[in-house]
Amino acid sequence: MSAEGRIDAPFGRATTRISRRLRQEAGFTLIEVLLAGVMLAILSVPISGLLSTTAAIARLDRQRTSADQLAQKQIETIHALPYFDVGLVGANPQGTIASPTTATLPSIGSVTVTTKVTFVADALPSNQYPTSADYKKVVVTVTNTVTGKVLSTKTTYIAPASAPPNAGSGWIQIQRTVVDAVTNLALPGASVNLTGGPDTNPVTNRTDTTDAAGTVLFPGLSTTSNGTPGYTILTTPLAGYSIFPDDLAPASVTSVASTVGNNSVGTVRMYKQGVSLTVNVQDKNGNPYTGGATVSLDSSRCGVQAINIPSGQSSYTFTNCYPWGTEQVPLVSPLPSTLLPPNVLGQVPLDDKYYVTAWSTTATTGNWSSGTAVSVPSSYPGTLTQSVNVKMVSATFPYNATPANSLQKNLVVTVKKSGVNDTNARVEVTGAPTGISPGIALFGTTNASGQVTFTVPVVSGSTTFTVNANELGAIRGSATQALQQSSAASTNLTVNIS
Repeated sequence: MSAEGRIDAPFGRATTRISRRLRQEAGFTLIEVLLAGVMLAILSVPISGLLSTTAAIARLDRQRTSADQLAQKQIETIHALPYFDVGLVGANPQGTIASPTTATLPSIGSVTVTTKVTFVADALPSNQYPTSADYKKVVVTVTNTVTGKVLSTKTTYIAPASAPPNAGSGWIQIQRTVVDAVTNLALPGASVNLTGGPDTNPVTNRTDTTDAAGTVLFPGLSTTSNGTPGYTILTTPLAGYSIFPDDLAPASVTSVASTVGNNSVGTVRMYKQGVSLTVNVQDKNGNPYTGGATVSLDSSRCGVQAINIPSGQSSYTFTNCYPWGTEQVPLVSPLPSTLLPPNVLGQVPLDDKYYVTAWSTTATTGNWSSGTAVSVPSSYPGTLTQSVNVKMVSATFPYNATPANSLQKNLVVTVKKSGVNDTNARVEVTGAPTGISPGIALFGTTNASGQVTFTVPVVSGSTTFTVNANELGAIRGSATQALQQSSAASTNLTVNIS
């Protein structure tokens, strides 16, 4: 039977034709589809990134435009202020501008507006006098409060209505820098008050705050031909600090003459509060001395006289001291004191070590220690405490009602200035009686009669004591006095200071 005669022959021919047609009309395979998808994804990444970047740039441009408008508005507001009001509240220069402030902008949200104002002095050949205040520089910065990103910064310069007369040669300026007395690091945020002067110019009678360099500047101040009335400059201690005794009024001059061209520059030193010195009194064998003792603390800056340690106790902690007194200051009890200042190695100005002398006097005998030197505190400013052991020497100094038999005498020191008894003068007595090495160092302050009495040990033969007196740490006088066993119970010595 022929192929055409078979029953399945038509079906076979049709299948062949269909298969051929299917091969001719075949689509993409799965692999081809996947490859196309991958290529499309690769091509779309830079395109989408470009679109995203373009959108981000456009958004940032809108944000910066809004920030620029806000900064410009702040600049215009500042330009409308009187010249003497262009400054920050509680800053230097002082003014009425609050900084920082916050605002809300569309598409951004919260932003922070920071304003900085500084004095500018032109270095011009025609200006031979540094006024430091020819004009003011104002910088306004707008940042995103959340991200901290700076969106806009604008700068402007504001000058007074009239230029300084005679290139500023008729003005004066006052500058003070506040530093730590030990580390010499700047102390920003300290308040410095300016009052007085020849007129009621808005520059005067103000309180400014030291900047990051610890400096405050009062420029463009009015003058007089004779320098009076002058200006008064006072600094308020930072929280937790005290002013160094040398810079306390009236030890430090706080008045500035309003003399033409005066350029007053000064430094105010402060130190951390909490400095303390614990004195442990011991007997000659190093055991606690509990028989009752008197302790004197002396240094070049301040001291304490005649602190009594009661019987049964052997230590005392000093946290205050009495700086040099002032003439004509009413005597009060206790005398005005200051918190104990540090005197660590390398301190500028050099502060002599503290000298601690202890003694104990009974009805018949007396025990004395040497003047023990110590630096205070142990590690400023990390550790503000220090302790020292003061040991009684082996020798004793008997006391007897008959002066010739007593080895303890009273030395009455009278301090005079220009022939007048000097009240509240600082007095120091040093000496090296036999048996006490290297010697004693005692502190005292004159009373209303210009006198202070010291009890000192004396041996047979002669013991010479040196007496130094000063006022405000600058006006000084000294004298020496030799005391003998045969001396009277009390010896008077006058020290003139000039």
